[in-house]
Amino acid sequence: MGNNYYKILGAIFMIISGLIYTAERIIENLSAALVAAGYASHGTGTDRAPNYAGFFDNFFVWFFFLLGFLLLAYGFPKGNK
Repeated sequence: MGNNYYKILGAIFMIISGLIYTAERIIENLSAALVAAGYASHGTGTDRAPNYAGFFDNFFVWFFFLLGFLLLAYGFPKGNK
């Protein structure tokens, strides 16, 4: 496997990590909006602020990011002596 293969794999893993993190935040916003809409339909109010997950709360987010970073770093050519 060539160096470009490792660079591409590293970039893909880092992008997937970002997509998972973004999807978690979007789902949390939708969840908060659905709860607020349910309370609004009954005429009661609620103060439902989204509770976003941190970067290290989901194992796959930081694992894919770390794996992607390591693959990307490994993909760069080494100096010849």
